[in-house]
Amino acid sequence: MKSIYFIMPQLGGGGGERVMSILLNNIDRKLYEPNLVIIKKNGDNDFLRNLKDDVEIHYLDISKPIRLSFLLIIYKLIKLTIKNKVDILFFGSGQINALFSPFLFLFPNRCKTVARESNIPTQFENFFILKLFYKYFYKNYDKVIVQSDDMFFDLNSNFNIPISKLIKINNPVDVSFVKSKLNSKDIALFPEGKYNILLAGRLTYQKGFDLFLNKIAEIKDVNFHVTILGDGEDKLSLLELVDTLNLKDKTSFKGNVDNPYEYMQKADLFILSSRFEGFPNVVLEALCCGTPVLSNNCLGGINEIVKPGFNGDIFTYDSNDFKNKLKQISIASFDSEILHKDIFDRFSVDKKIKSFESVFKSLYY
Repeated sequence: MKSIYFIMPQLGGGGGERVMSILLNNIDRKLYEPNLVIIKKNGDNDFLRNLKDDVEIHYLDISKPIRLSFLLIIYKLIKLTIKNKVDILFFGSGQINALFSPFLFLFPNRCKTVARESNIPTQFENFFILKLFYKYFYKNYDKVIVQSDDMFFDLNSNFNIPISKLIKINNPVDVSFVKSKLNSKDIALFPEGKYNILLAGRLTYQKGFDLFLNKIAEIKDVNFHVTILGDGEDKLSLLELVDTLNLKDKTSFKGNVDNPYEYMQKADLFILSSRFEGFPNVVLEALCCGTPVLSNNCLGGINEIVKPGFNGDIFTYDSNDFKNKLKQISIASFDSEILHKDIFDRFSVDKKIKSFESVFKSLYY
């Protein structure tokens, strides 16, 4: 049996965490012993509460910002690796992966390293040093798991990561977990008599909420209401933008909610407004809840998830494309059961977990 230590910077509420929890809970216990390492402890959350009891958790007890404590983190992780005779280190957060990459030679030779890239590095703004790490050191990992064709191309073409080290595995969606969170009761989450549009994610530049708000303000022939789930550093500027665009009566910010899946199930449409993505879990989850998706044509595997005319559509912010696509989709009909089944057939845990296990097996055989 091989021990795998999954490394997380800290606890938040992002898609990377959900993928980590799926791997930790579903990896074959006959072959692997899953452990979780948390670099910076920042409280308890649903992520920990939903982990299986046999997952051992290790805290590195870093209190300062990660970028200011990096040598201490390296030291503590090496010490843990040697003490517990770790077989595989699995790094799951792209930018942190890049910071670790120059120092992998310090770990014992018997310990294999796998990076799960979580984004498209060329899209990072003002991260020149980080991009150098990607270009010159990221290839130090034994394997790099990417989530989409866009990510595969970016790391190979722009950062010289050998194809032999790159493996594409789309994110899994835990269909059973999502279904367990759905409530069939008639809960009033949205205004009545409106075409209710849902968005969810961290309120940051990457997620493109500002682009979306500017476009939705132009819509006059759809009686819509927009609900946005999530929090982040751009919240105040987005609230100001809503006020400037006279959208206050048509927009609700709900912050972080305990159960976003109820919102997904009851919304008329989910919109992904992002400038770029890795492979958006939130789109998989919305479709799993039976809600069609209208997505910006950004990098990040959108065309590997959304099938125009079947489970939604793909737009661009250019010209009137968004306006036309929104109007078309608002009068179209979708079968929620078909949308759910399609996601299950393509992205269920059972299908994807075997791909991850194959990567781990290839490190030793």
